[in-house]
Amino acid sequence: MLYSVGVVRIHYRMDSIDKNSVNDIILRQVISEDAVVRAYVYAATRGHRDTEDVTQEVWQIVCLRNGDYDPSRSSRAWILRITRLQVLKWRQAQARSREILAPDVLDLLADTAAIEKEELSLRGQYLRDCLSRMPVSGRRLLQLRYFEGLRSADIAEKLKRNVGAVDMAFVRLRRALRACIEEKLAQPLGGGL
Repeated sequence: MLYSVGVVRIHYRMDSIDKNSVNDIILRQVISEDAVVRAYVYAATRGHRDTEDVTQEVWQIVCLRNGDYDPSRSSRAWILRITRLQVLKWRQAQARSREILAPDVLDLLADTAAIEKEELSLRGQYLRDCLSRMPVSGRRLLQLRYFEGLRSADIAEKLKRNVGAVDMAFVRLRRALRACIEEKLAQPLGGGL
């Protein structure tokens, strides 16, 4: 089975997992807690690139320090402590930025991210489904904006389109995605996919 966690791809066979091995416990937690960590980091950094960078650092530390993990304790709490420390480290590096959150707000975000994991996971599934139904040109525009971080003017230049047309395309794409996700959320659980 293949799982993508950030830019790390994890290959393993389900029947080869030792439920008592610390490494396998950590592996299962990395896979199951990725959405919570990403939500927390994104809420703190407010940027996709920073989220990717900090999340990757979190998983590297989790893998390097797996010997420090006590299986009798909550792995989520252990992972979120590491995440909080990495976000604080990121904050220190960004100290000149005016959009830095206070540590008590970061604690609140950690609690909220843990509580809302299921909804985030469901919305993520719905978003992926809605994106897969979108025309290729729409997905390309979203990729340029949200994954490559390009501004409308840069996208317009790259695609040889008018800036106003690119901006209007984003308005329409966001509306379509929002409507698709809201429609799926309104359906009874299990009926949205």
